[in-house]
Amino acid sequence: MFPRGSLLEAKRILTFHHIGNILLSIAFFVVKITPRLCNIIFGIEGECGLDRREHEIMVFLGVIILWKNRKASNWLHYLSNVFLFSKMANIFLFLRAEPLIGTIYVLLCVVHAVLFPEPAYSGPQKITYFNGTELNDEIQRNKRITWLVQFYTTWSPECKHIAPVFAQLSDRFALPNLRFAKLDVGRWPKEAERFRINTHPASRQLPTV
Repeated sequence: MFPRGSLLEAKRILTFHHIGNILLSIAFFVVKITPRLCNIIFGIEGECGLDRREHEIMVFLGVIILWKNRKASNWLHYLSNVFLFSKMANIFLFLRAEPLIGTIYVLLCVVHAVLFPEPAYSGPQKITYFNGTELNDEIQRNKRITWLVQFYTTWSPECKHIAPVFAQLSDRFALPNLRFAKLDVGRWPKEAERFRINTHPASRQLPTV
């Protein structure tokens, strides 16, 4: 039997977002090695399969995925990187093999991203969400409580990836005198200035804990 927590984690990828990304990530490989299908789509006569250049791109993709995932915050973050770079490789491979099919593939990726964005974390958490000056006011009001705060923005991919980790930590370690909180510094830039956090799109300070 699998642990209950593992099953719950596994269920998180049973969404249209993840299933669609899996299919898009393996699309070129499956099409290119499937007889008749590759003959119809690419107009290939004879045996189907990857050519030397395509093999090299696949190997390079594997190296890039391993390199980029060295600092992945969790397995969902790892998957997100796999999907991103796999689809980039698929776009190049499809366009190289057949520009029209490549264009259709790009449109499918765009439609999928719009219709099925990555779902937000919905598991257990013990986090207080502050608006405006509420965090600073609370710190000044009661200095006996230690606050572990995640300063985030809704547009930052890194903030989205670390959200499940922060939520799980809050659920496990929150105490009456140790509390977890989040503040959207994209919405409240004055608070970002107060806590000296750079919210520029190229900033490496997001998220800040």
